[in-house]
Amino acid sequence: MAKKKVLLMGKAHSGKTSMRSIIFANYLARDTMRLSPTLDVEHHHVRFLGDLVLNLWDCGGQDAFYESYFERDRETIFRSVELLIYVFDIESDCPEKDFDHFAGVLEAMEENSPDARIFVLVHKMDLVAEEERELILEDRKRLIEDSCLGVGVQHFQCFGTSIWDETLYKAWSEIVTNLIPNIGVLESHLADFCRICDADEVVLFERATFLVISHAQSNRDGREIAEGAVNGAEESSLTSGNPAVKDSHAEDVAEIQSSEDAEKTKADEAAVEMSTSPSSLLSSPLEPSGASPGEDTSALTPTPVTPGDRVSAPPSNSAAATNGQITKGKPSGIASSTPQFDAHRFEKISNIVKQFKLSCGKAQSQFQGMDVRNSKFTAFIDAFTANTYIMVIVSNQNLEGGGQDWSSGAKTAATLLNIQKARSHFEQFIPRS
Repeated sequence: MAKKKVLLMGKAHSGKTSMRSIIFANYLARDTMRLSPTLDVEHHHVRFLGDLVLNLWDCGGQDAFYESYFERDRETIFRSVELLIYVFDIESDCPEKDFDHFAGVLEAMEENSPDARIFVLVHKMDLVAEEERELILEDRKRLIEDSCLGVGVQHFQCFGTSIWDETLYKAWSEIVTNLIPNIGVLESHLADFCRICDADEVVLFERATFLVISHAQSNRDGREIAEGAVNGAEESSLTSGNPAVKDSHAEDVAEIQSSEDAEKTKADEAAVEMSTSPSSLLSSPLEPSGASPGEDTSALTPTPVTPGDRVSAPPSNSAAATNGQITKGKPSGIASSTPQFDAHRFEKISNIVKQFKLSCGKAQSQFQGMDVRNSKFTAFIDAFTANTYIMVIVSNQNLEGGGQDWSSGAKTAATLLNIQKARSHFEQFIPRS
């Protein structure tokens, strides 16, 4: 079992404990307001992907504690650190002191853990006017870069974050990915799986946190895009989604196709199929969870379900899953065959699905997965390995243009069969706990 020491530092009330509680302790954003300030150092052992344990040191940010960190406990705090996460409060009333503390932390890191990776989060960006966020964030990044270069730190990553939107998931997904030792091999095999399924995109989520671990994207000319993928990895032996399912499954596929065709609704109506295992029947819908002020939370409210029930989502003509989180198609007035993607789509899905998963738990039901369908695409979200969920997105191509109709039962069965067959293969790269 691999243990990684992670330092979480920043001034008092900057939001360190709140973000940790949301990501690792399943807090809702609104519930973090009752958290008390961290005193001295709190130690938390967080299991991630089964066999990876994050030894998370949540360090109090009061001035008196920093004196202790830099003097009496300097070696204890900063020795053998794998990763530093430093949090700035964008609305701090004393930024000069914040940067003095930051410079002191960087110096101590260079002395005791020079190989540690450094991430800087400019937090509470929701408090900045939307039209000014980009400009203010860039200015703060410049100051952070100056501080890093001033003590000889050349490599770091900086993110603007808020507990009220997907930016928190974006930053923490990047952070934890750096701690996965075989991430390049995993991404390469995910790219193979994307090609075999003839999918547009495949995304891998960690089971407990629902952070994005890896993703692969097809550009539809036979090449897949996977961040950091390793070339030449062995190809997994899965059932090809193109052109069809193997002959040995033909009878089952025909039966599924016949059944689904009988239930098929109009092309522009989206349907969400959610698999749950309730231990008791819900008597009333739950209150939406984790939504920010003013956010449309209709998609987060579970209704009474039993295994196999189909819950219909609102009709939609856009290729959007759950409040438009997966965005494809042509911008108005622009003739283009290239799908347009929301840059934050994965993190938005992470946030929404995790909140729905938590709502299922409150109803004493176990979230297994869901299908999201409309006239443009089908997205399958399903439990994958012991420690992950997978999302496979397949566009509904025009049959007249020579493509495959992925709304048919046969192609749905092919994708689900490929997910099933891939589980044991990917267990090699994501060990059980």
